[in-house]
Amino acid sequence: MVDLHVLLDFKQGIADDPPGALSSWSNSTHFCGWRGVNCTTTRPFRVSRLVLTGLDLAGQITSSLGNMTFLRSLDLEWNNFVGPIPILGRLQQLHTLYLNNNHLHGIIPDSLTNCSSLANLDLSVNSLVGQIPPELYFPSHLSYLNLSGNSIAGPIPPELGFLSNLTVLDLSENLLVGQIPLKLGLLSNMIFLDLSTNLLVGRIPPSLGFLPNLAYIYLRSNQLEGSIPDELGQLQELKELILGRNKLLGEFPKAVLNPSASLQILGLEFNMLGKALPPKIGC
Repeated sequence: MVDLHVLLDFKQGIADDPPGALSSWSNSTHFCGWRGVNCTTTRPFRVSRLVLTGLDLAGQITSSLGNMTFLRSLDLEWNNFVGPIPILGRLQQLHTLYLNNNHLHGIIPDSLTNCSSLANLDLSVNSLVGQIPPELYFPSHLSYLNLSGNSIAGPIPPELGFLSNLTVLDLSENLLVGQIPLKLGLLSNMIFLDLSTNLLVGRIPPSLGFLPNLAYIYLRSNQLEGSIPDELGQLQELKELILGRNKLLGEFPKAVLNPSASLQILGLEFNMLGKALPPKIGC
C-alpha cells in the first residue's frame, strides 16, 4: 500500500488542477486505474510509470515520490510545479525523469546520482541554480541530458566525458563559465551537443572532431576564441554547425565544406573570420 499513500500524498501537494486531471484519484478505484498511472503486470502491483504532462498542474512535487521504488518513468513536464526537485535517490529502477518546462528552483540534488538506471534526464526550462554536480556521471546508462534554460553557473564538469552512452547533451542558455572540457571528446556516441548562450571561453576542443556520430554542434553566443579546429572536417555525419557570436578567427577548415560532407546549416555570424572564409560561403 506504499504506492497508494504516495500517490494520495502527491495529490495533496497539488494546489491547482484546472482540467480535473486527478479527479479519478480516489479510493473508489484501484490506483493502477488512475489517470497517468501505470503499474507492473504482476502482484503485488506497483507503480512503474507516472505520466502527467501538459495539464497545468500547480503545486510542489512531494518528496514521498522517492518511496515508489518500482518507478521507471516519472514525467511531469509542461506543468506549473514550483519548489525544489525532491530527493529521488532511492529510485534505483528510474529510467526516465522529465521535469522540464515547470517553475522548479533550487539546485540539482546530488541524490540523482544514486538513480543508477537513469537514462533520460530533462530538467530544462526551470529556474534551477547552483552548479552541475560532477557526480552526475555515476548513472552510467545516461544517454539524454538536458539542463538548458536555467540559471546554472560554474564550469562544465569534465566528468561528463565519462558518460559513454550519452547521445544528447544540451546545456544551453545557462550561466556556465570556463572552457569546454577536453574530455567531452570521449563521448563517442554523441549525436547532439548544444552549449550555446553561456559564458564559455577558450578554444573549441579539437577532440570534438573525433566523435564519429556527432551531427549537431551549437556553440553560439559564448566568448570562444582562436581558430575553428581542422579536426571538425573529419565529422562525416555533421549536419549543423552553429558558431556565431563568438570571437573566432583564422581560416575556416575547408574539409568541413568538401563535396562529400553532410553539412546542411552553417552559422558563423559576428565572429572575426572575415575574408578568411572560403568564397563559396561568403563572409
